[in-house]
Amino acid sequence: MRVPPRAVRRLLIDPLFVLFAVVGAMLGAAVTVLGLAGVPLDRRLRLSRAAALAAVYLVAEMVVIIIGFGLWLVRPLLRTRWEQANLALLRATLAFLMAAAGRLMRFRLAVQEPPAGSFDCAGRPVLVASRHAGAGDSFALIDLVANRYRRTPRVVLLGTLQLDPGIDILLGRLGACFLRAGADGADATAVARINTLAGGLTAGDALVIFPEGANFTVRRRRRVIAGLRRRGQSVRAEVAENLTHVLPPRSAGVLAALDPGTVAGTVVVAHTGLDGLVSPGLLWRALPLATPMTMRWWWFPAGRLPTARAERTDWLTLQWAVVDAWIDAHRPTCPSVPHPQQSPA
Repeated sequence: MRVPPRAVRRLLIDPLFVLFAVVGAMLGAAVTVLGLAGVPLDRRLRLSRAAALAAVYLVAEMVVIIIGFGLWLVRPLLRTRWEQANLALLRATLAFLMAAAGRLMRFRLAVQEPPAGSFDCAGRPVLVASRHAGAGDSFALIDLVANRYRRTPRVVLLGTLQLDPGIDILLGRLGACFLRAGADGADATAVARINTLAGGLTAGDALVIFPEGANFTVRRRRRVIAGLRRRGQSVRAEVAENLTHVLPPRSAGVLAALDPGTVAGTVVVAHTGLDGLVSPGLLWRALPLATPMTMRWWWFPAGRLPTARAERTDWLTLQWAVVDAWIDAHRPTCPSVPHPQQSPA
């Protein structure tokens, strides 16, 4: 899908979205009340929970658009504080949404930190490479980076997400790199943009990237493997077949982020718990969430990483194998999380 120019998004789409958000939030509130009346039919209050969270999200979007517009009006007065003001808005919005998800959906995040090493690297920027799967994982990760570790997230994500005004405004003003759908290692423009973003990192920044390039589903995994074999990439296809819970990582973006040498190290992130909820139906049946999202990350100082590109590619592939093994060992066995051999999506 082609994303309209920024002027169209700000001057046309955003005002229309505010009107849509008002109507949608009111409708969501009404459905929430109706859902409460249906307790005898649905004791888990799934309709009320879903409608309430949708209303909360629309209200958050509306607030971001309005405050974002106000910040734009006073930008000449803010000068160097412009980015900090938008970062504060991002942090507040994420904290609000995560709190709402916890209260309405019983979303919980359990973080397993390594015994040594942290995001605190004498103020130097870091690279965060995370798996991508399940409901709300990217929101949880960005909230973790921005609020828990107090980093400024510079995110690499799909360009179509610019159609979401809140994401477009907040992440865009913090230097996010929006890439067209399907961009991969062969896309020189995407690689160059990630390289430029990494080269401009400063103290307190965290470049966040999802090397798989898409949200994991069993069906997408099969398509990726078939595509690799069709293009004659038999080695990568074999690697992908050995990875049960993740897609094979695309190394080009990570290499582009490492090439400038600005980051103090790389954080590799794995998570499980909600990664099987890959469709609205599965998420609906799982409400309220009985299983927390468990997140584990590993820290690799820049000095421990290989310098040759081929060796860095092998290193990333190895880390993704570790991520896959960790998920396999920590994956919940509850019915709401389908086994990888099943095909829910």
